[in-house]
Amino acid sequence: MLSRTAEALFWIGIVHQVVRGDNAASLPFFEESYAKAAELRDRKLMSYAVRHLGFVHDAAGRGDEAWAAFEESVRLRREEGFEPGVAAGLLTLGEVAAEQGRPTLMFLTKEAVRLAVVGTAIGVACDGCPSIPDLMKRYQDAGGA
Repeated sequence: MLSRTAEALFWIGIVHQVVRGDNAASLPFFEESYAKAAELRDRKLMSYAVRHLGFVHDAAGRGDEAWAAFEESVRLRREEGFEPGVAAGLLTLGEVAAEQGRPTLMFLTKEAVRLAVVGTAIGVACDGCPSIPDLMKRYQDAGGA
């Protein structure tokens, strides 16, 4: 029952944050979801909840708190072996690094691309943009490791 409650709280937070664009309203739902997921030792759900807490902090101008939340999300995903989630988290860290002028931007982005293996990350950035596998092939063809 606690597992379903933790997940339900997360999705209520998503409705407030993503659908309604109300970060302030989403905050208590993500915090409670995270706490309940931590009780269950559900690292994957914790990673999602803390990631979205990072977005709340970022939108409120709390850059250091956002950075810490995004880093925790990536750490939890690594512990779970959830590589697609690690790649997504690293891309977020790369974007935040660029916004905050952090020197780790290129490392984070390269690591995210390395993890975005064919069959794992198949999305595209925009309509008409090349797919991630196509970008990976171009990167490797150009001598990228």
